[in-house]
Amino acid sequence: MLKVDARNLLSQKRQQLSGTDCVKWDDLILIQLQKLDWSYTHCIGNYYPIEKHNEPNSLLLAKYLNYIIPDLIITYPVVNKISGTMDFFTASDEMTTNEWGIAEPLAEKQIAHDQIDAFLVPLLGFDLLGHRVGFGKGYYDKYFENCKHPHKRIGISYFDPIPNIQDTHEFDVPLTHCITPWNSYEF
Repeated sequence: MLKVDARNLLSQKRQQLSGTDCVKWDDLILIQLQKLDWSYTHCIGNYYPIEKHNEPNSLLLAKYLNYIIPDLIITYPVVNKISGTMDFFTASDEMTTNEWGIAEPLAEKQIAHDQIDAFLVPLLGFDLLGHRVGFGKGYYDKYFENCKHPHKRIGISYFDPIPNIQDTHEFDVPLTHCITPWNSYEF
């Protein structure tokens, strides 16, 4: 399946989910998250979910991780549209909203690539090789391409994998894991 077709299909499927479905599936994703090894994790990159897109609740997942890792540093991306890049910053009490309606922390305390041990990655879908279908801007791929430090890249999806995304590119950085309500995948 081509990315554009997968993006359209999965966006439609997500829009058909009820709020009850999302809450129930978020709880099931949390159960899958608990099965991963977090013993060497001190800092994670998270994302703020976009409610109008029915994105999985990554804030719930981060809250659990902060419970089991009390000194966990949680960071969130801030996009620089001009350079086409993003960087991760610690959460702040005050938030801004970018042009896509995504919450971002104030860009006060940036965390370097090599300090982040794992990322919870937003996506629409993924394939059996760990290639993700996002919203098509490439911010995560560009960021991960510059990371030399080994880290987990954990996609969070409401849906099972697509067998194969046909139009991957050399700059696409695959996930290391993906979690759905029913399974956990390692690539």
